Amino acid sequence: MRPRLLGAVLGAALAAAACADPRPRAQAVPIRPDAFAPACANPPPLIASTEGPAVAEALRDLAASIEGERQAGGLVGVAVAVVHGQTTWLAAGFGCADLERRSPVTPDTVYHLGAVTQVFDAAALMQLRDAGSLRLDDAVQRSVPDVWYRDASGAKLSPTWRQLASHTAGLPHPVPLGLETVSHLFRYLQSRTALAEPGTRYAFSELGSVVLGQSLGRVARTPYHELMRQRLFEPLGMASTRYDAGSADADRLAVGYRRLELENDGWRGKRANPKSAFPLSGSILSTVSDMCRFLKLQLRDGSAGGAPVVEVGSLRETWLPVARTDRSGGSVGLGWLIRASGADRVLRQVGGVPGFTARIELVPEHQLGLVAFVNETPRLQRERRHGIAQIARLIRERLLPLTPAAAPPSL
Repeated sequence: MRPRLLGAVLGAALAAAACADPRPRAQAVPIRPDAFAPACANPPPLIASTEGPAVAEALRDLAASIEGERQAGGLVGVAVAVVHGQTTWLAAGFGCADLERRSPVTPDTVYHLGAVTQVFDAAALMQLRDAGSLRLDDAVQRSVPDVWYRDASGAKLSPTWRQLASHTAGLPHPVPLGLETVSHLFRYLQSRTALAEPGTRYAFSELGSVVLGQSLGRVARTPYHELMRQRLFEPLGMASTRYDAGSADADRLAVGYRRLELENDGWRGKRANPKSAFPLSGSILSTVSDMCRFLKLQLRDGSAGGAPVVEVGSLRETWLPVARTDRSGGSVGLGWLIRASGADRVLRQVGGVPGFTARIELVPEHQLGLVAFVNETPRLQRERRHGIAQIARLIRERLLPLTPAAAPPSL
């Protein structure tokens, strides 16, 4: 792209980011007793048969309760999986992946994950650290010279890898449209001013996430998407996981929806467009079946046989708090949000893009992991108090009593 044209593109992107007006918040729509959730012919839930009759019965009851939660919230479709240690306890689909085709959600339905992508970026970061390619507390500019921006005085600064992965780099949130290459991304970064001194506080930044992923690609001398495929998706056997929706099996791809509201005569909504602001990064697409493999990697014990895709101790490092996220005890690690629940830790990450919501959780002391996807935009789920957060809570409440707490997985 010629310099004059590149300047115009960057100028437009900067103007759009500066002039965006916040839209008024829509009023919450109360749940009506006759709320309607679309129905499709889902296959029976896959339930572990080797864990004893009490666990099997609890999982069957849990699956019925998740469907009840979906119906109470009027959700189009839900996919859920639960693992305990290295065993998949439950994998199930509820509702519809595509309303027009009446195709059901299954454990192999492909969803957009949004910001859940961050936990994969953190795993790739630790791989490169373990290979000696970087150090977490080094400035990123030491390995990727283009990664810098300015402080309030105008002086150049560069975050550390740890700060980028924990959203403590002081970067603003959005990534504007119109950035076509990684060079454009870094030039846009260089035009930004830090909102806070790096390392002093947590503030989610999509820009920081995108810069982290592309910086990992620069260090590995491999395009970011290819890096993730080679180092994580393929070694873990995550055959349905990718970044390009166009390369996914169209028959298994969930359609995302923006629900308008629940009417007395049924569900109303429209298709959503989950287009990424910066396609060279974007968000992962995956299935709950594939995500079980990633959950098992996280919960793997150091005594397990075979070479791990990521060292067990390195994954545990991503669980350690880096900074507080709020005044009620929440904190952030590398890719993970952390909160205490009684004597337990709950690690989670949540993603939302137009038409899709995703959630992943770990309760390490109980060797429990879960993932849930919904093919609807998050806002009305929050307002109705029926949605992905409630499904995750339901899983924890039902299954933690069946998994006595022990020491976290060993290093």
